[in-house]
Amino acid sequence: MEPAEAAVEAENLGVRTHRGWIYSDVTLLACPGDVVAVAGPGGSGRTSLLLTVAGRMRPSAGSLRVCGLPLPRSAAKVRAKAAVARLTGAAELEPELRVRDHVRERRLTSGGPGSSDAFGQACEAIRADLPAKELVGDLHPADATRLALALALMERPEVLVLDDLDDGADGADQQELWKAVRRAADTGVTVLATTTEPSPAEGLADVHVSLGGN
Repeated sequence: MEPAEAAVEAENLGVRTHRGWIYSDVTLLACPGDVVAVAGPGGSGRTSLLLTVAGRMRPSAGSLRVCGLPLPRSAAKVRAKAAVARLTGAAELEPELRVRDHVRERRLTSGGPGSSDAFGQACEAIRADLPAKELVGDLHPADATRLALALALMERPEVLVLDDLDDGADGADQQELWKAVRRAADTGVTVLATTTEPSPAEGLADVHVSLGGN
């Protein structure tokens, strides 16, 4: 049996602006169903790395293939295969909307037929209990992260990116969130999630990427 094609394969990947490198020299190999924990302090390029992998930011150096597709040449095709759960400052939940509003919007924008109960199935997969009538702004931060993850899973993507998993979550909550990410990956999707502190991902992530000298 031939080995499965890598879901994400990067070598010496970097993004640079006129102000300098946002991140550089990132090398990683992730297979379908892997969890990738991307750790680093604020300003280390975590969000930009996720944007690059999701086909939404052009790399400046190195090579990158996602789902076997080379970037940046196949960015449009990669965007169709990569779902964004959350990208801080670029794609975030609206706190004034209810859970059901976000579900309805994701159904309209996902582009695929999917299942009428795709959200319920996603919540079951990651073991999330998210009341439909709840305002997103009233959710505990960990539940807001679970919501973002479940909404992205509705698209049945091959790759999923989740920024700032640790946002508003203490150590115990972070470990539970990594377990939810692990369960999501067990459905076959490759999940890249960012965090400041990598230790709660120990034993749950398959690949670890350190940015900013961590």
